[in-house]
Amino acid sequence: MTIKAVYFDDEITRPGRDAQKLRDLLVSPGELEIELLYPPKTFLDVETNFDVVLVDLDLSTPMPDGGVVGYFGTTLASELRMRTPSSPIILITRPNVISGKTQFILDSVDVDYIIFKDDINKDPASVRAIILSLCSGFQELAQVQRPDWPALVASMQADEDEANNLREAAPPVERGLWSVSQVSRWIRNTVIEFPGILYDELTTATRLGISLDSYRQHAVSNLFDRAMYRGVFSSLHKRWWRGRLFYLAQQLILKHKLQGSIAEKFREAFREEHGQELEPAICIYDGTPTADWVCYILNQPVKQRNSIPYYPDRRPPVMDQARVSFKAIQESDAFDETLVDAQSFEIVKNLWK
Repeated sequence: MTIKAVYFDDEITRPGRDAQKLRDLLVSPGELEIELLYPPKTFLDVETNFDVVLVDLDLSTPMPDGGVVGYFGTTLASELRMRTPSSPIILITRPNVISGKTQFILDSVDVDYIIFKDDINKDPASVRAIILSLCSGFQELAQVQRPDWPALVASMQADEDEANNLREAAPPVERGLWSVSQVSRWIRNTVIEFPGILYDELTTATRLGISLDSYRQHAVSNLFDRAMYRGVFSSLHKRWWRGRLFYLAQQLILKHKLQGSIAEKFREAFREEHGQELEPAICIYDGTPTADWVCYILNQPVKQRNSIPYYPDRRPPVMDQARVSFKAIQESDAFDETLVDAQSFEIVKNLWK
């Protein structure tokens, strides 16, 4: 099935500009068709016969007739959202245009993704895959006959315990019903984004107490294949159900009559089972095993005792606590001391001495 997209840009025919080039890079016969359009002077002229809309953020350039639309791409995106609540909306821009405000825009404007033009130029296939994955997820949710809680749980392929955890992650369900755009945002920006119900590959490996390279070995990844998330939007990012992951690891540990935490004992259990030694997860702060958490800032394994709680976002309590390593506190400009609690700040002051 070919996905039909419309791309609104104010510089379609201007020499030296790249709207047509970007369109040509993204188009793929049989997969993705893109129609280039100037932004409408009035929203009454907006067409809605498309699967996904791409909107240039900066629409300030005069068009061939000399007119300027007088609004930003975010304004057009909001209008399109009201008219097509079951289609993804993507902003196209450059990093210097939004000055590091990517997350702010995603949180405050009703758009689903921001794509940078440089990324299209560098790797159009990867950007195209993101667009197609977004469309696939939206279409899967839109095809649900009755958008109620059981249908949402089914679309995510969650079992009863996982459904209970999802219920604690503030799903946008009102009176038992939900909308495609709101649920899409929640799945991608909460359930998939924050570790706790689902884990990414690095968090999965670290919580098992092993290195990322070890986790990627076939014998290991195959062991946890049943824990992989295969629900809606699973093609965007690889994720594993935390509960299923821990259950499979614990079963192997118990099989070999070992006692201790999963991070401490999984490597030993795997060695007993397969006769193969796995590399431990090494702490980014002290350089020794076994790390069991991931530093929020450095995105590297760290021991819990070599880190402190960090509060950089509004993740639901059911999610794993964000923690920041002592190394990041001492060396990273990204560390913000206002995002720690009073007790942890005493540790920060000692590390800064």
